[in-house]
Amino acid sequence: METEKNQMLTLDSRKRLTLTLVENVESFSDEEVVLKTALGGMTIKGSSLKIEDLSVQNGNIVVSGKIDKMDFVEIKEKHSFFQRLFR
Repeated sequence: METEKNQMLTLDSRKRLTLTLVENVESFSDEEVVLKTALGGMTIKGSSLKIEDLSVQNGNIVVSGKIDKMDFVEIKEKHSFFQRLFR
């Protein structure tokens, strides 16, 4: 049985984003931050973006700047050719 994970997202005045359950920062620039979280992928878009705080051990991140858009993406497991063939 899989336990449900609760992710907390706080957006303060579209200038400061705090997020939990972060597993990895895939990429970042001043216009885009791409994250892998325990619940899937997330892309944050805006301008003058900065990672103020990152604790992968605790799974927390704080991003500041002008946040214009957030997208959530489900990460699908990749299966090899043989795994798909013998399902």
